Amino acid sequence: MEQERKDVIRRLNPHFLFNTLGAVRITVRTDPELAYDRIYDLSRYLRTVIGSFEKQDNILFREEMDCVFSYVNLEKLRFGDRIVFNTELWEKDFRIPPLSVLPLVDNAIRHGLQRGRKKGTITVRSCRMSQEYIVQVEDDGTGFEMPECGTAPGEDGKKAGGLSDVRYRMEKMVNGGMDILSYTGVGTVVTLHIPVLAERCDDCHEDKNDHSR
Repeated sequence: MEQERKDVIRRLNPHFLFNTLGAVRITVRTDPELAYDRIYDLSRYLRTVIGSFEKQDNILFREEMDCVFSYVNLEKLRFGDRIVFNTELWEKDFRIPPLSVLPLVDNAIRHGLQRGRKKGTITVRSCRMSQEYIVQVEDDGTGFEMPECGTAPGEDGKKAGGLSDVRYRMEKMVNGGMDILSYTGVGTVVTLHIPVLAERCDDCHEDKNDHSR
Protein backbone atom coordinates (compact mmCIF):
# COMPACT_ATOMS: atom_id res chain seq x y z
CA MET A 1 0.00 0.00 0.00
CA GLU A 2 2.82 2.39 0.85
CA GLN A 3 4.55 1.65 -2.46
CA GLU A 4 1.32 2.30 -4.36
CA ARG A 5 0.97 5.66 -2.60
CA LYS A 6 4.51 6.59 -3.60
CA ASP A 7 3.82 5.55 -7.20
CA VAL A 8 0.75 7.80 -7.33
CA ILE A 9 2.66 10.76 -5.93
CA ARG A 10 5.60 10.21 -8.26
CA ARG A 11 3.44 10.02 -11.38
CA LEU A 12 1.23 12.99 -10.50
CA ASN A 13 4.32 15.11 -9.73
CA PRO A 14 2.69 17.43 -7.12
CA HIS A 15 5.57 19.94 -7.22
CA PHE A 16 4.99 20.44 -10.95
CA LEU A 17 1.23 20.78 -10.45
CA PHE A 18 1.56 23.40 -7.71
CA ASN A 19 4.02 25.45 -9.76
CA THR A 20 1.85 25.18 -12.86
CA LEU A 21 -1.30 26.32 -11.06
CA GLY A 22 0.58 29.30 -9.68
CA ALA A 23 1.85 30.25 -13.14
CA VAL A 24 -1.62 29.85 -14.69
CA ARG A 25 -3.13 32.00 -11.93
CA ILE A 26 -0.75 34.84 -12.81
CA THR A 27 -1.32 34.35 -16.56
CA VAL A 28 -5.10 34.64 -16.14
CA ARG A 29 -4.58 38.31 -15.27
CA THR A 30 -1.89 39.12 -17.83
CA ASP A 31 -2.96 37.02 -20.84
CA PRO A 32 -6.37 35.32 -20.47
CA GLU A 33 -6.22 33.68 -23.90
CA LEU A 34 -2.85 32.08 -23.14
CA ALA A 35 -4.14 30.96 -19.75
CA TYR A 36 -7.12 29.34 -21.49
CA ASP A 37 -4.77 27.33 -23.73
CA ARG A 38 -2.55 26.28 -20.83
CA ILE A 39 -5.54 25.08 -18.80
CA TYR A 40 -6.34 22.80 -21.74
CA ASP A 41 -2.73 21.57 -21.67
CA LEU A 42 -3.01 20.88 -17.95
CA SER A 43 -6.20 18.87 -18.44
CA ARG A 44 -4.57 16.80 -21.18
CA TYR A 45 -1.53 16.18 -18.98
CA LEU A 46 -3.71 15.04 -16.06
CA ARG A 47 -5.85 12.86 -18.34
CA THR A 48 -2.77 11.00 -19.56
CA VAL A 49 -1.19 10.57 -16.14
CA ILE A 50 -4.40 9.43 -14.43
CA GLY A 51 -5.19 7.18 -17.39
CA SER A 52 -1.89 5.38 -16.85
CA PHE A 53 -3.28 4.06 -13.54
CA GLU A 54 -6.55 2.89 -15.07
CA LYS A 55 -5.17 0.86 -17.99
CA GLN A 56 -1.99 -1.08 -18.60
CA ASP A 57 -2.13 -1.31 -22.40
CA ASN A 58 0.48 0.32 -24.58
CA ILE A 59 -0.52 3.56 -26.31
CA LEU A 60 0.38 5.21 -29.59
CA PHE A 61 3.60 7.18 -29.53
CA ARG A 62 1.75 10.18 -31.01
CA GLU A 63 -0.60 10.15 -27.99
CA GLU A 64 2.33 10.20 -25.61
CA MET A 65 3.82 13.11 -27.56
CA ASP A 66 0.57 15.08 -27.29
CA CYS A 67 1.01 14.93 -23.52
CA VAL A 68 4.70 15.84 -23.84
CA PHE A 69 3.85 18.96 -25.86
CA SER A 70 1.30 19.98 -23.23
CA TYR A 71 3.83 19.46 -20.47
CA VAL A 72 6.46 21.57 -22.23
CA ASN A 73 3.91 24.34 -22.86
CA LEU A 74 3.17 24.42 -19.14
CA GLU A 75 6.84 24.53 -18.16
CA LYS A 76 7.40 27.39 -20.58
CA LEU A 77 4.91 29.44 -18.56
CA ARG A 78 7.57 29.57 -15.85
CA PHE A 79 10.82 29.32 -17.76
CA GLY A 80 9.96 31.01 -21.06
CA ASP A 81 12.70 30.88 -23.70
CA ARG A 82 15.10 29.20 -21.27
CA ILE A 83 13.60 25.97 -22.62
CA VAL A 84 14.10 25.23 -26.31
CA PHE A 85 12.13 22.15 -27.37
CA ASN A 86 12.79 20.43 -30.70
CA THR A 87 11.37 17.29 -32.30
CA GLU A 88 12.57 15.07 -35.13
CA LEU A 89 9.74 12.57 -35.40
CA TRP A 90 10.14 10.26 -38.39
CA GLU A 91 7.77 7.65 -36.91
CA LYS A 92 4.66 8.29 -34.82
CA ASP A 93 2.31 5.33 -35.29
CA PHE A 94 3.78 2.68 -33.06
CA ARG A 95 2.93 1.65 -29.52
CA ILE A 96 4.89 2.27 -26.34
CA PRO A 97 4.15 1.95 -22.63
CA PRO A 98 2.31 5.02 -21.28
CA LEU A 99 4.51 7.57 -19.54
CA SER A 100 7.66 6.48 -21.34
CA VAL A 101 8.71 9.73 -23.00
CA LEU A 102 7.08 12.23 -20.64
CA PRO A 103 9.25 11.31 -17.61
CA LEU A 104 12.38 11.60 -19.77
CA VAL A 105 11.47 15.13 -20.85
CA ASP A 106 10.51 16.01 -17.29
CA ASN A 107 13.83 14.65 -16.09
CA ALA A 108 15.73 16.64 -18.72
CA ILE A 109 14.06 19.89 -17.62
CA ARG A 110 14.23 19.38 -13.86
CA HIS A 111 17.58 17.69 -13.48
CA GLY A 112 19.29 18.75 -16.68
CA LEU A 113 18.34 22.34 -17.45
CA GLN A 114 17.00 23.77 -14.19
CA ARG A 115 20.03 22.74 -12.17
CA GLY A 116 22.26 24.53 -14.66
CA ARG A 117 20.22 27.75 -14.34
CA LYS A 118 20.75 28.42 -18.04
CA LYS A 119 19.02 28.22 -21.38
CA GLY A 120 18.96 24.68 -22.69
CA THR A 121 17.69 22.54 -25.53
CA ILE A 122 15.73 19.30 -25.40
CA THR A 123 15.26 17.22 -28.53
CA VAL A 124 12.96 14.22 -28.98
CA ARG A 125 13.63 11.93 -31.94
CA SER A 126 11.87 8.87 -33.28
CA CYS A 127 12.66 6.53 -36.16
CA ARG A 128 12.30 2.95 -37.28
CA MET A 129 15.22 0.61 -37.74
CA SER A 130 14.91 -2.87 -39.27
CA GLN A 131 13.74 -4.64 -36.11
CA GLU A 132 12.89 -1.86 -33.67
CA TYR A 133 11.63 1.65 -33.16
CA ILE A 134 14.03 4.10 -31.60
CA VAL A 135 13.04 7.06 -29.40
CA GLN A 136 15.68 9.44 -28.09
CA VAL A 137 15.43 12.29 -25.60
CA GLU A 138 18.54 14.46 -25.56
CA ASP A 139 19.38 17.52 -23.48
CA ASP A 140 22.44 19.74 -23.19
CA GLY A 141 22.05 20.24 -19.45
CA THR A 142 24.23 19.39 -16.48
CA GLY A 143 24.34 15.62 -16.96
CA PHE A 144 24.95 13.19 -14.10
CA GLU A 145 27.19 10.36 -12.98
CA MET A 146 25.88 7.07 -14.35
CA PRO A 147 25.80 5.19 -10.98
CA GLU A 148 23.11 7.66 -9.85
CA CYS A 149 20.57 5.85 -12.01
CA GLY A 150 19.27 2.72 -10.27
CA THR A 151 17.87 -0.37 -11.96
CA ALA A 152 14.69 -0.96 -9.96
CA PRO A 153 11.60 1.33 -10.02
CA GLY A 154 11.98 4.19 -7.57
CA GLU A 155 15.69 3.60 -6.95
CA ASP A 156 17.03 6.49 -9.02
CA GLY A 157 19.65 8.79 -7.66
CA LYS A 158 18.43 12.31 -6.95
CA LYS A 159 19.70 13.62 -10.30
CA ALA A 160 18.38 10.70 -12.37
CA GLY A 161 14.67 11.34 -11.88
CA GLY A 162 12.30 8.49 -12.85
CA LEU A 163 14.56 6.75 -15.34
CA SER A 164 14.34 3.38 -13.60
CA ASP A 165 10.52 3.47 -13.81
CA VAL A 166 10.73 3.96 -17.57
CA ARG A 167 13.27 1.14 -17.91
CA TYR A 168 11.00 -1.19 -15.94
CA ARG A 169 7.95 -0.47 -18.13
CA MET A 170 9.98 -0.84 -21.33
CA GLU A 171 11.22 -4.27 -20.29
CA LYS A 172 7.91 -5.58 -18.90
CA MET A 173 5.43 -4.16 -21.43
CA VAL A 174 7.22 -4.34 -24.79
CA ASN A 175 10.29 -6.53 -24.20
CA GLY A 176 12.28 -3.43 -25.00
CA GLY A 177 15.12 -1.60 -23.36
CA MET A 178 16.66 1.74 -22.47
CA ASP A 179 20.19 3.07 -22.84
CA ILE A 180 21.58 6.13 -21.04
CA LEU A 181 24.60 8.17 -21.99
CA SER A 182 25.37 11.13 -19.71
CA TYR A 183 28.40 13.29 -19.05
CA THR A 184 28.60 15.83 -16.25
CA GLY A 185 28.58 19.34 -17.70
CA VAL A 186 27.70 18.11 -21.19
CA GLY A 187 24.22 16.60 -21.14
CA THR A 188 22.27 13.36 -21.38
CA VAL A 189 20.87 11.15 -24.13
CA VAL A 190 18.30 8.50 -23.23
CA THR A 191 17.42 5.99 -25.95
CA LEU A 192 14.36 3.72 -25.89
CA HIS A 193 14.31 0.49 -27.93
CA ILE A 194 10.86 -0.87 -28.90
CA PRO A 195 10.79 -4.16 -30.86
CA VAL A 196 8.68 -3.91 -34.04
CA LEU A 197 7.06 -7.35 -33.86
CA ALA A 198 6.74 -8.01 -30.14
CA GLU A 199 4.76 -5.56 -28.05
CA ARG A 200 3.57 -7.06 -24.80
CA CYS A 201 0.61 -6.00 -22.71
CA ASP A 202 1.13 -5.86 -18.93
CA ASP A 203 -2.25 -7.33 -18.04
CA CYS A 204 -2.42 -10.16 -20.57
CA HIS A 205 1.31 -10.99 -20.85
CA GLU A 206 0.84 -12.15 -24.44
CA ASP A 207 2.84 -11.13 -27.50
CA LYS A 208 0.88 -9.35 -30.18
CA ASN A 209 1.77 -8.21 -33.68
CA ASP A 210 2.32 -4.54 -34.32
CA HIS A 211 -0.29 -3.22 -36.80
CA SER A 212 0.90 0.36 -36.82
CA ARG A 213 2.29 0.25 -40.35
